[in-house]
Amino acid sequence: MPYKILSLDGGGAWAIIEVMALMKIFGEKAQGHDVLQEFDLVAANSGGSIVLGGLVENLPLGTVLNYFNDQAKRQSIFSPTDSWGDKTLELLLSIGPKYSAAAKLPALENLMPETGNTPVAGITAGVIGPAGKPVRLMIVGFDYDRNRAAFFRSVPVTGPALGVTYPASITMAEAIHASTNAPINYFDAPAVFPERPERYWDGGVSGFNNPVLAAVTEALTLGVPPASIAALSLGTATVQLLTGSAGQAASPYYTAWQGSSLVNDLQKMAASILDDPPDSASFIAHAMTRGDGAFPGPAVSRIVRMNPSVAPAVNAQGQLVPPGGMTPDSFQALCKINMDAVKQTEVDAITAYAKLWLGNQAPNQFIHTDGANPPTTLGYKTFAEALAAWQALTQDASKEVA
Repeated sequence: MPYKILSLDGGGAWAIIEVMALMKIFGEKAQGHDVLQEFDLVAANSGGSIVLGGLVENLPLGTVLNYFNDQAKRQSIFSPTDSWGDKTLELLLSIGPKYSAAAKLPALENLMPETGNTPVAGITAGVIGPAGKPVRLMIVGFDYDRNRAAFFRSVPVTGPALGVTYPASITMAEAIHASTNAPINYFDAPAVFPERPERYWDGGVSGFNNPVLAAVTEALTLGVPPASIAALSLGTATVQLLTGSAGQAASPYYTAWQGSSLVNDLQKMAASILDDPPDSASFIAHAMTRGDGAFPGPAVSRIVRMNPSVAPAVNAQGQLVPPGGMTPDSFQALCKINMDAVKQTEVDAITAYAKLWLGNQAPNQFIHTDGANPPTTLGYKTFAEALAAWQALTQDASKEVA
């Protein structure tokens, strides 16, 4: 029996893509515990931790979808900062925090009235995974004062010569609050908890915006054989444009070339911690779990990456075009949407692209590509290919897609 991992990327409101993927895999009528019970370990960061909160709350997936699709709920998480200094900085330089960290915790508690104030430790005691044990949860943050990764676990972790790592005593809402607190261009202060001294930033600062590597490491620490691991890694889309150069004409299919400056570099740093280049977490996790390399076809890895790639396609005439019949303008607008995506028109654009991806009209992110022309790739070109690989890895190929 495989040791099944679910990994949920960060990405703010773009995490609506993860919920849509879960609905496609497990059915639109599935509830949170129906999904959790399919896995031995679930790891999440930032926007993915909000999805995890809805699963723990045992909400129907359609209700979890409304965490992101409902404008009032979305705006309760991304509540504007009341600092005039921050507002002025953002207005003048397009950099600086826009949202209130203090307002986020009560908003998260309102989204999870049954479990939001329950300690993470033991929160899934009644949710039994494939091996007959409670599903393990791990939410990633960054300890602001100690400058290191923070992992909020539901159960202890022990391994040979590794000691004991204890579960988190903070509440589910507090762990999600810590994990979702993106700095610099988003929230105006570290996440803090009532009557506790700790302070936290988003888990993306720890290097785990895609937490699949942390999850695979956790499984290996528990003594799970690498060849027994099957990890489903859900993403929040990655923009993959061609590299622009100085003097190049403007194009929706190329990155705009920018000179290095303090403001530009700060903006790039703020965005980079929330991204997931395909050659990092997923590929390292793949290398760690190759084992005997005997993958059941059509799987080519024990890591199944399901994540839309926002990238241009090539038509029959060899021209760059948007995927799925999009217009160049709508494609370019999608590429510019930030992770907060507060406006309903932005969420609608993300949803529309996710539908193209789920319908195999937009590409799936590879685990690895070497950049050659044509490139050598590892992974799955479409959502359907990734789903077939997941079903093969988990010996569930007969299960019909919803």
